[in-house]
Amino acid sequence: MGTFKKQTRTISHKFRVTEEEEIQIRRDMANADYLSMSKYFRDMILKRKITLEKVTMTDRTMRNQINDLSAKIERIGVNYNQAVRALHGALNAKGKGGEPLVKGKAAAYYLSLLAGLSDEIIRRQEEIIDRVSGLSSRTGK
Repeated sequence: MGTFKKQTRTISHKFRVTEEEEIQIRRDMANADYLSMSKYFRDMILKRKITLEKVTMTDRTMRNQINDLSAKIERIGVNYNQAVRALHGALNAKGKGGEPLVKGKAAAYYLSLLAGLSDEIIRRQEEIIDRVSGLSSRTGK
């Protein structure tokens, strides 16, 4: 890959790799048409663009995000309450002969679905709290 410039390089760097990494390095060198491992490493290290994403969050931004998340959780809670109310209504509904429209097994099934949704809501809330805590610790707030 190109010609070598006459430069005196006096500093040496050493690092260790596994056999699999060595095979990958040599494969990548061959694919990129490099003959010199030193030149390959210099180009990989010095010419590669490395972007660092700095996350900055102001108190206002964090407060807005928390408010948005709280509103979404409140809407989920409202929907959940409506589902529970509908389930209770169905459980109390009676057919023409006075028998319940929803039998015990069906009620147990729907209650287990609601319990699963409850667990999911709790898990999401805990995840949000963890993320907000992580953001606030990174911003020093």
